[in-house]
Amino acid sequence: MADKPRSWSAPLSRRAMLGTAGAAGAAMILGTKPNPAASAPKISQQAVAYQGHPDGDKRCDRCVQFQPPDACKVVDGSISPQGSCRIFVPGHSRS
Repeated sequence: MADKPRSWSAPLSRRAMLGTAGAAGAAMILGTKPNPAASAPKISQQAVAYQGHPDGDKRCDRCVQFQPPDACKVVDGSISPQGSCRIFVPGHSRS
């Protein structure tokens, strides 16, 4: 009976699988894609000196970070298209 081959194998635990595969491998196994932008915290309006009115030609709706109708990729909270802040990056030419 000592020469009899084993017909079973130990089950692979999730912990062992994730430890071997790493975060990227786990994302592939689970069918998801990591999204670093979604997990990045946004900056407070106070920290960027946000104001609800333009600063000359600097307006949120002309900034590359603006996301219509009232959001920003990097600043937290509701953002007015006519607002402005210190991290304005020109890009959109809306009137």
